[in-house]
Order: sequence, then structure tokens, then C-alpha cells
Amino acid sequence: MGKATDHKDSDANVKVILFKSKTLADGSHPLMVRITKDRQRKYIAVGESCFLKHWDEEKNTPRRNHPNRAYIEQVIRTWTTKYASAAADLKQEEKPFTASSVATQLVKVIRKANLFDFIDETVERLIREKRLGTANTMKSIRRTLVRYEEHTNRKSQRKNGLLFTDLTPAYLDDFRVYLVERGLAETSMAVYFRTLRQIYNQAIKRSMVAAKHYPFNEFKVSQFDLRTRKRAISKADIGIIAGLNLETPRQLLAQHLFLFSYYGAGINFIDLAHLTWQDVQRGRLRYERQKTGHLFNFKLADSARSILEYYYPLTGSNMANYVFPILDRQKHLTPIQISNRVHKKIGQVNKDLKELGVLAGIDVPLTTYVARHSFATALKYSGVKTAVISEAMGHQTEGITQTYLASFENELIDEAFDNL
Repeated sequence: MGKATDHKDSDANVKVILFKSKTLADGSHPLMVRITKDRQRKYIAVGESCFLKHWDEEKNTPRRNHPNRAYIEQVIRTWTTKYASAAADLKQEEKPFTASSVATQLVKVIRKANLFDFIDETVERLIREKRLGTANTMKSIRRTLVRYEEHTNRKSQRKNGLLFTDLTPAYLDDFRVYLVERGLAETSMAVYFRTLRQIYNQAIKRSMVAAKHYPFNEFKVSQFDLRTRKRAISKADIGIIAGLNLETPRQLLAQHLFLFSYYGAGINFIDLAHLTWQDVQRGRLRYERQKTGHLFNFKLADSARSILEYYYPLTGSNMANYVFPILDRQKHLTPIQISNRVHKKIGQVNKDLKELGVLAGIDVPLTTYVARHSFATALKYSGVKTAVISEAMGHQTEGITQTYLASFENELIDEAFDNL
């Protein structure tokens, strides 16, 4: 790529630069649109940043070693063109204007920014970054919003599609009622609205919508806060589940995955799917969490080892093989194939777990999440301090949980595992 071209339409110079005067928390610098007019300058953040080692200051472009070079180049072209076009529009009015008025002119245009288009662009970026879980969540929200628009006949009435400015507090509350009527669990609604809030914040950051339209000051996502809702089951209930005599392979797999998650430090489903026999060493489980890259290392309880002994004759012929029959190395090759398979399988397993809960006479609807939560509660009652591990193991407490699990090598926690 050659040297970036400056746009000088309407006597305004528009360029995206690396703003070295500001350093972000991770050590990178923000990319800013710089509008120069009559020796005055206006800077606008584009919502992206770059490390100095990845930036060619002479050419004012990302270097070849930038991990997302093509994407950053596209961001630069997009925003340079948008602000240059806004400056050209002002010149046609044949009235004096400033660098600030160029920015204001663009805001008038981007108020018509389409939410669905922005989600699509964000999903593409997340897929490139291999953040497939978040990408799938956004795609799910998009599908649900499209159905809601069709249900309310709003879709046919909107000339420009669903705009950010259409997401008023009243709209969000009506959408919430729509989700409730369709039986969506509050945990799922919490994820939906937190993600929508994240999308809106990103749009503001990229000047796609003015902050004054922000609806989440009035529509509180905290109304879906489920931290106080108990989802754990007792050790006695765990024993009942372990004692169930199951006939179908699907039910047996669901039982084993649930119990292994409970006995295995609350390991979540995606990590269960990725476990290989190389992760099992000398009675301990060592693996890297898919979501965060955090390393876990802890003693396996006898009950967990018994489950592994069941699968070893089936999948243990090669140390690189997956422990549980969820993923197939011959079929699930790409990140998207793996993500789709895990998503499909967790829905199937949770459905089977609910059947197991009925067979066991347990009132709490069983899911893989219940196993994680029950593990945390069992450790608490085994003497682990509440300051270190909480009864809840949702997203709100995951950081605390990870900090706690980092010290699993110590004897105190190993002894607590013996009491599971």
C-alpha cells in the first residue's frame, strides 16, 4: 500500500493519523481523524487503536506486520472518505465553515446509521479476530430484532431500516416484553441487552450516533441482574444424578459432562469439548481456557477420574484425541465449524439434562451452568472463603473465579476437592 492520500475537498484537509499524544491502557495509541481548515484542527476518534511498532509513520499506514492490517486500512479509507464527503457538501453550500462544522455535518448524515449494517460489520470483524462466541451472540440478536420488526410491522414502515436513534427506552422496553412473551429466560435477556448496549457504545465511539440519543441511561440493563438468584444444587442431588441408570448414549453423555464439570472445577462446556488426553497428566487436569487463554491446573477428584476411565477405551488411543465425543477432528476443522458444532451440542446436552433432572426429582432445571455453580457452592461449604469464590459463577464473577482457580496447586484446595 502506498502513502495515504490526503483529501483536500472544500479547502479542508482530512487524514486519519496515529494520535501519539494519547496512550491507552494497553500501550497502544488511538487512530483519529484529523480535519484541518484555516489552520484550525479538529480530532475525532474512529474507535480503533494501533501499537507504534505496527505503524509506519512515514507512510501514515499500518505496517505489514500489523495482525489486522487489511481491516485497519479499510477503517482509514472509510472514515477519510466520509469526512471528506462531509466537507465537500459544506463547500457546495458556498458558506464559510470550519473544521468543527465538518464533524457536525457528518453527524447529521450518520444519524441515519443502520443498526443491522453496523452489526454485520462488527460480526465480520469478530470472525476475523476468531471471537466466534461474541459473533454468534450478535447474529442471534440481529435475527431476533428482525423478527420483532416484522412482528410489529415496523420493518415495512422504515425507509432506512432500523436506526440507532430508533432504539429509544420505550422501544427497548417493548422489545423486552416481546422476549418475555416468547418465554426467553432472563439470563438470555440479560445477554441480549448487555450486548445491545455494547453495540451502542461502540457506535457512539465511532461517531455513528450522538451520545445524547443513548437509551441505556433510562433503560437499565441492571434489571436483569441475576447475581442473587441461586442456581446450585446440593451434594445429595449430585449423588442422585450420579446414581441414575441411563440407557441412551445421549443421556449418558449428558450425565457424564454434567458430573465432570462439577468434579472438574466447574469447567465450562466449550472447554469440555476441547479437552484432549494430553490435558490429563498424573491425576491432574491442565488446560487453557478457550475464552480467555487462562491456564488451569488442579487435582482430579476420584469421581472425575472414573468418568475419564469410561472414555479412555473409546477415545484414548491417541493423546491428541478429544476426551469427550463432541468434536471430530475429521469433520470439524475450521473455527466456524467447531463453534457451530459446540453451539448445537450444548443445546442438545442441556435438553437432555432437563430430562435427567426430572428423572432425579430435582426442581432446578439442569444445565451445564448449574454444574459450575454447584461446584462453587460445594467449595464454599468445604471451607473456601467467600471472598475468594462466590456462590454465583456467571459472567459477573468469572474474574474472581479465575483468580481463585490460578492457585489450585496448593494443598488446601486439593483437600477441598477430596470433599466434593
